[in-house]
Amino acid sequence: MAQLYDAIIIGSGPAGLTAALYLGRAGQKSIVLEKDFVGGYTAKIAHIENYPGYEMINGMDLTQIMAKQAEKFGATIVYPVEVVDMELKGDVKRVRTRDEVYEAHAVIIAIGVARKKLEVPGAREFLGKGVSYCATCDGNFFRGRNLAVVGSDDEAAEEALHLAELAAKVTIVPPKELDIVAAVMDRLRSKPNVEILPVSKVHSIIGDELVTGLKISRNGEDQVLSVEGVFIAMGSTPISQLILRAGGQTDDRGCLIVDKHQRMNLDGVFAAGDCTCGGMQIVAAAGEGSVAGMRAASYIRKTKAKAEGK
Repeated sequence: MAQLYDAIIIGSGPAGLTAALYLGRAGQKSIVLEKDFVGGYTAKIAHIENYPGYEMINGMDLTQIMAKQAEKFGATIVYPVEVVDMELKGDVKRVRTRDEVYEAHAVIIAIGVARKKLEVPGAREFLGKGVSYCATCDGNFFRGRNLAVVGSDDEAAEEALHLAELAAKVTIVPPKELDIVAAVMDRLRSKPNVEILPVSKVHSIIGDELVTGLKISRNGEDQVLSVEGVFIAMGSTPISQLILRAGGQTDDRGCLIVDKHQRMNLDGVFAAGDCTCGGMQIVAAAGEGSVAGMRAASYIRKTKAKAEGK
């Protein structure tokens, strides 16, 4: 028989962990279900310098602090566990993983977003053989080597900065015009082993058993960069199919639709963080998580009172 919680939180990034903290402080029992590892994508970020209270902190340390706070107030965090189905209508919601069924009065969806894939020959074939979507996870395997980072924004810049501490050379290959904040750009330019190319088209990733090069073109001229690793940092896209099947609503971008109280269109269902596309920043995700946690706690209290005839 499934154990009944006050709230189920799907996702353990800053939004989910903050929601768990606020629910716990309100006396509500929550369980956090995480597909990969505690902290989500934020835990992979090497340098965070725009989260209030810290001049500089890495994502793993920040999310571990958040997790400890949530657990201090009674939250249970379970990982790695994949949600495969949800029933979000009715007074009791059900969330199914591959092994368990969880029930709760409220559900908070904080699933973040998925990394955009590079759709060129070799990108899939060499995944794990020189192609990576996470510099923090895999950068240490490429010490002293020549690497490329495909991307145009702050995410690509942060990946390049992390790799610059490990690699012989890092070449940033932007598929569109750069959109990097000035402070981060200054740090990039201070690195003697980082080169930023003009806007280039990526044609393929080449190699034998492992990556040996990146075929690109710019201004009508083809070029093969001699690299042993290609890190892809092209932004993100919302993950919403599971929620749509359960009756949730999204906009035309796939972002979950919420009101100012982080409520979705289903009673007792809330969403927070990058999956709502509401800022795509750690501090914004934590803020949405706090609102979702508070509003969910209020909903739970009213639901329990109604069930008790009060």
